[in-house]
Order: sequence, then structure tokens, then C-alpha cells
Amino acid sequence: MNVDFTYYCYRCGTKNDRNLPSPTAPEFYEGELKCSNCGDGTRVILSHCPNCSRYVYWICDISIPNLVTGFAKYMVHNMQTMIDKAAMQGATISIDTPESYPISAKCPCGASFSVNIPIPDLD
Repeated sequence: MNVDFTYYCYRCGTKNDRNLPSPTAPEFYEGELKCSNCGDGTRVILSHCPNCSRYVYWICDISIPNLVTGFAKYMVHNMQTMIDKAAMQGATISIDTPESYPISAKCPCGASFSVNIPIPDLD
């Protein structure tokens, strides 16, 4: 499903209209928006409410999925160091990691749901 999405540039104030994909939660669309006037870019995450015809969105200057992946890589590296040190002392450590990072949302219709950003299997 696509939605007509209007936003105003944070830098120059120009109104920008886009037609963007909006999959039903927990799926999401992430993309970069570029201002038609000044070219300033920002990122958006869109998802459709599973209970009504509305959508929710988050606007941010960073890529949230890339941030989640970067943090996951950092944590796996640190956990592996801890596991290796424990193994040298004869201990066994098992750490389960989640498959996705949920971002909670509440639709104006009252429905609560989450958008699930996948966490890659890095071990």
C-alpha cells in the first residue's frame, strides 16, 4: 500500500509531497527524503496500522536500521570477547540475542503495535 506523504524541509521550509510505500506493521518502509528545493536529506520510517487505514512515521537524520545493525555488531564483538575469556577459565556462557528490535507505536485509532527492525545473525 502506498500513501501520500507531505513533509516540510527542516532546513528551508519547502513543502515536499511524496508517494511512499507503507507496509502493514510489523513490516516497514525506510527511505531517504530529499528536499526538492535545497536537497537537504532526512530519513523516514513508515508503517501502516494493522487495525485501520492510518499510518505512523518516524523522521530522523540517521538510519535507524543501520544504527541497530551497528550496535548489534558492537555487542556481538564484546560478547564474543567475554565468552572467549570465560572459556579460557573453563566456563561456558550462552547468550541468546533477539531476532528483531521493536519500535513501539500508537495509532490515533487507539491501536498499539510495533515495527520490528531485523537484527542480523552476526555470530
